[in-house]
Amino acid sequence: MNGEIDNKITRSRIHFWDRCFYKRDLFLSGDYERAPIHRLSVTVVIAGNKPFSIKDENNQETHCQGIILGPDMNDTSIHAINSETTTFDTFITNPAYWDLMSTLNGEQARSFTPKELLKTQKLCNKSFNKELNHIQIASLFDSIIYALCDRNIAKKSDQRIEEVCRLIEEYPANEITIKFLAGKINLSESRLRALFKQEMQCALSLYIRNVAVWKTLPMLAKGSNFTEAAHEAGFHDLSHYSRAVAGFTGGSPSDIHNEELSLTFGFDTT
Repeated sequence: MNGEIDNKITRSRIHFWDRCFYKRDLFLSGDYERAPIHRLSVTVVIAGNKPFSIKDENNQETHCQGIILGPDMNDTSIHAINSETTTFDTFITNPAYWDLMSTLNGEQARSFTPKELLKTQKLCNKSFNKELNHIQIASLFDSIIYALCDRNIAKKSDQRIEEVCRLIEEYPANEITIKFLAGKINLSESRLRALFKQEMQCALSLYIRNVAVWKTLPMLAKGSNFTEAAHEAGFHDLSHYSRAVAGFTGGSPSDIHNEELSLTFGFDTT
């Protein structure tokens, strides 16, 4: 974590912070047959050298070196061999999510322009073989994201939905019901579901589940075990948490201990 050159990158690196993550890979080999991931995020993938391939919902394969993937797509559809890939992922509660969504213009994904690719590849290649600390990763994130879109696109949300999102952050998942949330803002349950979908472009239940998974990460960073973190975030049991994580990442909580993965956190652990 001292910024010195690491001459041989032998395993993937992933760093979580503030509802975002950074990932560095020599190989990306998604499982085309695996169930889709629903993590309500926008993902940016940049190849440092060789292009990667990606399949769309129609199973059509294309090759590119830089792409923005909306929440209806994910990086399990990407294959990259001997291509130094850098991935940034930002969750729906992060302002950068909406900034990136604005540049998709309603599409599920878009490739980089030549100018965007030149600028972002230069930034990624310069740092790829370095062990960056949290401040350096966050700075790289900002440089990459805002080479692709404007900062802080104003998103005017319905105040009732803002209150619902605040309540979801405040309460553990097992204390949140649609009836509870609807009562807090004086709407029917059906009207709340429809309004949330309209404003946030996702299902309310999926949003609650994804927020709950993100809540567990700072706890894990502080040393909690999976059972403790899952219980605190409001999951009924560890199997319920594992299913939510699978829908969020495509893997299981135990992947955190994968020896082929270098995992770090940028949360305050005091």
